[in-house]
Amino acid sequence: MKQFEVRMDDLSRSRLIERALPALEDGAIRLAVERFAFTANNMTYAVAGDMLGYWQFFPASEDGWGQIPVWATAKVVESACDDVAVGERFYGYFPPAEIANLVPGKVSERSLVDTAPHRQALPQLYNHYRRLPAEPDAARDNVQILLAPLHMTSFCLWDVLKERDWHSADRILISSASSKTSLGLAYGLHQDDAAPKTVGLTSPGNVDFVQGTGLYDEVLAYDDVDKLDEAKSVLVDMAGMPLLVAALFARLGDRLVYRYNVGATHAPGADTALSGGGSGQSDAKEMFFAPRYILERVKLWGPAEYDRRSGDFVAKAAKATAGWMTIEERAGLPTLQDVYARFHDGSWPPDQGLVIVP
Repeated sequence: MKQFEVRMDDLSRSRLIERALPALEDGAIRLAVERFAFTANNMTYAVAGDMLGYWQFFPASEDGWGQIPVWATAKVVESACDDVAVGERFYGYFPPAEIANLVPGKVSERSLVDTAPHRQALPQLYNHYRRLPAEPDAARDNVQILLAPLHMTSFCLWDVLKERDWHSADRILISSASSKTSLGLAYGLHQDDAAPKTVGLTSPGNVDFVQGTGLYDEVLAYDDVDKLDEAKSVLVDMAGMPLLVAALFARLGDRLVYRYNVGATHAPGADTALSGGGSGQSDAKEMFFAPRYILERVKLWGPAEYDRRSGDFVAKAAKATAGWMTIEERAGLPTLQDVYARFHDGSWPPDQGLVIVP
């Protein structure tokens, strides 16, 4: 089988390798990956791979290399589990590869949990796999794998900001405003009459696109943050750019009252921002990890109520944002390697969604 790997200490280096199929253990299932999305969010997984354990989900072929997890649909092609039949389809967390093995546990009519020993210390939400209809629907599946995981994070961010009364700020700043997670959050704030003003910060080449979405009250290029007025602000940092954080502190000082480190869509140097460095001064901040927040909300609201609230948000956010997105399907894993550099350097167009069909 083929799989896509990157160097963990140099994310600019990637390769496509062929390796033997892993043995199918008793009770396990083998799935063929049907299609997976690759977005700026996957680069965040790579940048935070060591810090948050993303490299451990799907071990690579040798030390020093890693598989960046992706959201995908897959079909069972071999089963040694009585509760899962060949031909069943699932949605969830997979490697960027043609084949993956799972060890099903807690199998229900709606889902299963991977109980592979090496995954048990990792965030459990990533170990859940949802059953899909028997017949694939490419359009439906593409929207799901591209937007649902990102907009779930968007929901959590909107919810935590609202829960904390926007930190009494007059303005929410969102970096990497063109990213799909940012647009989902912008949607949540836009439809909330209680939310403060929302400002999108983006690369100069993406300003027109971000303005065209109509989801932000104001849009500024990164080089223009000195034009911000001195309103009390919260930063939701999707970009992971230390120089941007430093520029915002230089402009706003103590009026930047809080910041959430969420992602690293601009990979070079992003690990510094994720750890909170780069601003040159002490500030109120947190590394926002959506799976942890989801567990907190599930405990508070109960699973059914969490699913209702988040599902409603994700469906509406997808409808509001899918219209600007052109989905580009590419056949074969080599096509991911062909374009990977554009995700690493941040040049992949924000209005395009990439789906790989291995």
